[in-house]
Amino acid sequence: MVAMTDARSDVQPRTLVLVRHAKAENGDEGADHERRLTSRGQRAAAEAGRWLATVVPTPDAVWCSSATRAVQTWQAIAPSLEAPKPTVDRDLYLAGPRDVVERLAAAPGPTTVLVGHNPTVEQVLATVTGEPRGMRPGAVAVVDLGAGRLVDFWEPRR
Repeated sequence: MVAMTDARSDVQPRTLVLVRHAKAENGDEGADHERRLTSRGQRAAAEAGRWLATVVPTPDAVWCSSATRAVQTWQAIAPSLEAPKPTVDRDLYLAGPRDVVERLAAAPGPTTVLVGHNPTVEQVLATVTGEPRGMRPGAVAVVDLGAGRLVDFWEPRR
């Protein structure tokens, strides 16, 4: 487990919201980056946004993989939140858990949303909480980084 704390006592708790992109269409070889959400994935992502609005309505930063399905997941979530414009980054498409954890150390505010892919999303969750947990497409995990614990979790209905 990697607890992420700040030495200053007046700092707000750090929260990480991990979002695995929602259900995507099957892709042809070589077209993985361009895979789009299915209609089921669109509905699930919008539902995730409504749920997330009750838990973390105003994130400080949003980082999103540049893959089409991740961007579409964020676009379906975003209308439910008061969130800044996302940073869409191709590096997050193939990022490993260490890359993501290092980025979190430089996050600009107390609450960061990351929309990405497996296995990285599950590996980051395990790294910061010390507990492995599966995340189906469209799942959302809310983590208290200071305590290194999962505080809330949502998955779309099957």
